[in-house]
Amino acid sequence: MAQPQSPMVPRRVLPGAGFEVSAVGQGGGLGRLDDRSATQAQREAAAIEVVRRDVELGITYFDTSPSYGPNGESERHLGLGLRALVPADRGQVRVSTKAGTHPQRPNKYDADSIRWSVDQSLRTLFSERVDILFIHDPRSDGDVDLAFGAGGALEALDDLKAQGVIGAIGLGVRVHRFLRRAIESGRFDVILTPYDYTLLRTSAAPVIDLAAQRGIGVINGSPYGAGLLAGVDPDVAASRRTPLSQADLERARQLWRWCRERDLDLGVLAMQFSLRHPHIGVTLVGSRTAAEVEDNANHAVTTVAEETWAELDRFLATLPPPPPGGEAKA
Repeated sequence: MAQPQSPMVPRRVLPGAGFEVSAVGQGGGLGRLDDRSATQAQREAAAIEVVRRDVELGITYFDTSPSYGPNGESERHLGLGLRALVPADRGQVRVSTKAGTHPQRPNKYDADSIRWSVDQSLRTLFSERVDILFIHDPRSDGDVDLAFGAGGALEALDDLKAQGVIGAIGLGVRVHRFLRRAIESGRFDVILTPYDYTLLRTSAAPVIDLAAQRGIGVINGSPYGAGLLAGVDPDVAASRRTPLSQADLERARQLWRWCRERDLDLGVLAMQFSLRHPHIGVTLVGSRTAAEVEDNANHAVTTVAEETWAELDRFLATLPPPPPGGEAKA
């Protein structure tokens, strides 16, 4: 596997939204550190450094939520990082955040709560607008009915988009039938699907294809399968964060061993697997430190031989079927 010639990640136009984005995006709990004794000032400094290093390496799409990170700090940490950028760099950046899961108004999808949440996010991000606003993690069909219906989240976002406060409207949720409803409604620009298009499972593929058919942009979250495929021993990763399932952990172990036998970096394959999909506009990773930003950028630009992909396909076909993901969620 050749070493990367340049750490700068590629850029693409995101369908639906209509603007250019980096093919790799920064998401997750910005400022979350393994050292639980880290002070607030240390977490803030780490987050600012991550944002700076992201932009230096061409990662200029940032996704957050008021519900992410310890005590919901991720959105504020991103705001601090954005504020620290020089104007020329800040002008390159695209930002998305979410509404419906604000810690002070959790699971609220009425129009008033969404407007309130967006206003809070803009203040926290030190911004007058965001490029994408996602309705976030509705739990039930009833939540979706409210969000999409009269007096719901979508009505509020339509108004905010018309005012120029948001650039595009999205739905971010794991449940595939909710994503299908959004796509088929014709009222969404972008979807965000997490965990279900990775080397662990590809069950989101039909949803991604449907979005592409309708001209809707796709953002793929967690190509590393909640850290199991990030290029470290999956058991070490699992000691830091509980895996989605034990079956995922076992599958990751087998992939890890397969890569070790061939002197391959599992993190490179996991990242490139998402980047290779022609309909995925952005692949989101959750870098916590500047060093992790550099690792992720290198994963994105390292060349993988076509024969490696063919051999990997043959190996994946020998593994037991993965457990279901968002296609089976209630």
